[in-house]
Amino acid sequence: MQKRQLLQEVLEGFGYRVIFAGEPDRLDCAGLEAINADAWLLELADESELADWLLEHSPVPVLLGAGEIPHHESEDYPRWKRRLLGKLLPILGPPPEPSQGEPTATAPARLPPARCVWLLAASLGGPAAVKRFLDRLPANLPVAFVYAQHIDAGFESQLPMILGRQNAWRVINCVSGAHLHEGEVLVAPIKRSLGFAPEGQIRLSDTPWPGPYQPSIETLLDAVAGSFAPACGAIIFSGMGEDGVQACGRLRDKGIQVWTQDAASAACAVMPQAVIDAGYSSRQGSPETLADALRYWLAQEWPVAL
Repeated sequence: MQKRQLLQEVLEGFGYRVIFAGEPDRLDCAGLEAINADAWLLELADESELADWLLEHSPVPVLLGAGEIPHHESEDYPRWKRRLLGKLLPILGPPPEPSQGEPTATAPARLPPARCVWLLAASLGGPAAVKRFLDRLPANLPVAFVYAQHIDAGFESQLPMILGRQNAWRVINCVSGAHLHEGEVLVAPIKRSLGFAPEGQIRLSDTPWPGPYQPSIETLLDAVAGSFAPACGAIIFSGMGEDGVQACGRLRDKGIQVWTQDAASAACAVMPQAVIDAGYSSRQGSPETLADALRYWLAQEWPVAL
């Protein structure tokens, strides 16, 4: 309750209007559907029927968690507020009347759809590796990511909070019909299949993923290449199995970059090593090394790719 009150005070200090910040047990799913909001910022228990309903049905973006709130006298407190505002601005636009002394944005109210999209694929050990990668990258780069993680569906709702903590990337769940924007990381759903329309909009389907893996990295690699090539690529992080190996070959045939986490830094090197052994990996390294390489690629190669 105290954390929700603090969040409400901070959000209202930014100039946003908070329409609900009460106890979760005051609402049911029908009550959530009746609330006309522009976004949801959830601070709920891991197992929550309300959170599951929002992630599945909400027509507006759902952000999971604001991270640990530092003490208001801590030097980390202003940085935490800037990170939170940085995640809200592209979704909500600037507040109508920003409070004096609050951080203001110099970026556009709503970022344009990303023209460059890379797939981040992982299995066992993936969340830690992908977080290291994102923590190394500034979130103002001209790129968006699709994150495909083999994980139990019960943990899917926790991924945005895990990956987005202590960095400025906007880690979001899928909203059908929306576009990916620069600075966003789209978490692929576990129980629903994901694709992209010709114009790049997100398409969700209740049809299960093909094959034994959820989500199917093989399917998503082809989907990203089909919608965003040549301004796209893929990085295969720590994991088990060989999901996506053949699709990596199809990407390389099109001249699209496929990179892999190296064995020394991976909790489980089976999945990236399978891509290396097939001859489809054009670069290997730690998450930090791959992040640095992507910054260089975006600066040197991306304008040419377009």
